[in-house]
Amino acid sequence: FGFLLLYHSIASLLNGTVYKNFIEPPFTFNFIGFDFLQPLPGNGMYWYAGFMALFAMGIMLGAWYRISAVVFAVMWTILYLMQKSDYNNHHYLVLILCWFMALVPAHGFCSVDARKGRITSTNTCPAWCTWIFMAQVAIVFFFAAISKLDADWISGKFLTIRFSRLSLHPVYGFLYGQPWFPVVIAYAGIAFDFLIVPLLLWKKTRKAAFILFCIFHLFNSFTFGIGIFPYLSISLAIFFFEPAIIRRIFFKNQPNGNQYPKNPISLTGRKPVFVILCLYFLLQLYLPIRSWFYPGHVFWTEEGYRMGWKMMMRTKSGTVHFKVKDPSSGKTWTIEPSRVFSKAHMMWLSGSPDIIWQYAQRLKKDFANKGYQQVQVFAIGQVSINRQTPRPLIDSTVDLATVPWQPFSHASWITEYQHDP
Repeated sequence: FGFLLLYHSIASLLNGTVYKNFIEPPFTFNFIGFDFLQPLPGNGMYWYAGFMALFAMGIMLGAWYRISAVVFAVMWTILYLMQKSDYNNHHYLVLILCWFMALVPAHGFCSVDARKGRITSTNTCPAWCTWIFMAQVAIVFFFAAISKLDADWISGKFLTIRFSRLSLHPVYGFLYGQPWFPVVIAYAGIAFDFLIVPLLLWKKTRKAAFILFCIFHLFNSFTFGIGIFPYLSISLAIFFFEPAIIRRIFFKNQPNGNQYPKNPISLTGRKPVFVILCLYFLLQLYLPIRSWFYPGHVFWTEEGYRMGWKMMMRTKSGTVHFKVKDPSSGKTWTIEPSRVFSKAHMMWLSGSPDIIWQYAQRLKKDFANKGYQQVQVFAIGQVSINRQTPRPLIDSTVDLATVPWQPFSHASWITEYQHDP
């Protein structure tokens, strides 16, 4: 886990991700309510990523592990909340795993802390330390399977779009370009997501399931280029194997006689830990289904989309500009955000109603600072999902400057979704 975090942190510095997401844009689109989270000035975000790499190394080596794990988890959480225009379910999973790893005694054995005597060395841990990982994996794959029961996924349309680039490759393009291939992969993806956890849990199918698990994630890594997520997922499979097997493979010469101290995270007993974990997993069951309580298609409205494990399900493109009116003076301005944001960020701005609303609020504030206290802000644009006919996403007659944000109710200013026949 520490190695993958270290790799990601260094890669984000070298491949321009830090610059693209946190330095180049004039500001970031944070999660609503976290407006105070904005990038550090100058080269501050480069230093930020550098310190994350340092703490990732501490996790990898088990050096000052608790401090390293907690600080990295906090820093990752800040980045996650600071910039949602590059939202990814994989980043959300890493956030969860960061806090899990800060909670469990992962540095109990074969770590710098154990070798230096900072902790009592142990090669066992409480059973809940493995159960939480297995439960989280089960939730991810179950709701990923549910979300794939969508017309554009089942028909292979979405995957045809994603495979279009690889279909031009001179070597393996003949496979990705076959019309049947996206459909086969689509149905295989549904079956895999539904069945992989039961197959990993059942001892008789566990080894075969693990091989299938590796093939699936390596295919995703090659096809979609989604960073550390496939390898992180493969590593999570370790929790589905019996401790004796893991010990026999990795720690052949270590006895199983050392028990971890009781109540490693609670001074009053295990019950508080149990209650906290139950509440957490109830939340994890609620977050993916909350989109069901909003009218309209979640890929269009985005209401309940984030943290819902709707992975690799749609492409979204569009355009948007804003018209600002000052009723008292009669002046009108046209604001083109594409002049200050990159194409990648405009993709998120044009297709995300909540980000459009945030931008309208920022325009309202900027014009108020210029002396125009009662401006009206209208969003004008069109959006396409999975290359369907572009349609207006936002009702252009609604003054977004006066619309309050209501996170638990449907935004009536989002237009109704229409699927091409």
